[in-house]
Amino acid sequence: MGIKLLVTTGPGLQPGPDGYVLVVDWQCRRVIDRWRFTHSVYRQSHKGLAGASVAGGTLLVAAEAELLKLEMAPLRLVDRRTFRFLNDVHHISVSDGRIWVCNTGLDCLEEFDAEWRLVQTHDLIRPFGRKARHLARLLPHDMRKSWRRMTGHYDYYQHLPYRPPFRNVAKLLRPGVYRNNGRDLRKCDFRPHFLHPNYICPVGDDIWVTLFFSGEVVSLKQKCVVLSGLGRPHDGVVVDGWHYVTDCAANRVVVRQKPDHDRPARTIAERRVTNDLSEGFLRGICPAGEYVFVGLTARRGAPDPYRAARIVMLHAGTLEFVDQWVVPEKYGLGLFSIVDVTELYR
Repeated sequence: MGIKLLVTTGPGLQPGPDGYVLVVDWQCRRVIDRWRFTHSVYRQSHKGLAGASVAGGTLLVAAEAELLKLEMAPLRLVDRRTFRFLNDVHHISVSDGRIWVCNTGLDCLEEFDAEWRLVQTHDLIRPFGRKARHLARLLPHDMRKSWRRMTGHYDYYQHLPYRPPFRNVAKLLRPGVYRNNGRDLRKCDFRPHFLHPNYICPVGDDIWVTLFFSGEVVSLKQKCVVLSGLGRPHDGVVVDGWHYVTDCAANRVVVRQKPDHDRPARTIAERRVTNDLSEGFLRGICPAGEYVFVGLTARRGAPDPYRAARIVMLHAGTLEFVDQWVVPEKYGLGLFSIVDVTELYR
């Protein structure tokens, strides 16, 4: 088959200092290239590397508060940036000479030029978050998170010592209140986020963004909702007119026609990847030829058989299970992005 997949990983369940970029020869299930990332902003975190994208022969990878550029075949770091306003960055992509960064902790997108000069910050709360259903969901969710922290039942993100009070109320009333205050936001914990943007997908001259907590994919250019009712969407890629979305709430993959002005989106196929959510957290999707590859990260409290990161291969037409590969534990239990790099690793 000859497919080569690039995967980004992190420690997952326990904090650690690093993460990996792996290139896997799928036919022989062998790692043929790898690069180890070590945090420079944090001493350690349960996260390692997050969303990745390829532009030409260059790989862009997001870490929690760092933006990385690597050459490929072989992998080699060529640039590393961090900014005081980055917080829980989930994804990075390139479109029309601009670098787009999903600044998830602040519920916004950062738009840079090719020299990493900030062009514009795109707030997502004002156009997409000021809706009654979002507010009704946010308040009880915020209270549950706060109670779990107070009672010692939630010890993740301990590397973020500062938790601004009433942070979501502040973002609701003044979406740029933290982004524009000039403080170092890399050590702040803004969870639970308001919309939690996860994934950036360039579509022509537009940018689509996946919003985890609202269950939507939105258009930045048109300021409208492109797709809704997606549960907890994480990744959303468009390939050959088809829109592939992962829904973490049900561990399902949804494939829809790319909507346009003349035709609404129509679901072509959908399938649950696992019968039990404890089998993994569905994150990462990559159509490649006749197959679709999706990632599973080990969930908190998962039983031993599922305390691993896995890549699952599905048939593109039916989304039927075909095969899987368990990521060696030494590379971590968290998996974020999957990218087809076959053309670069022949």
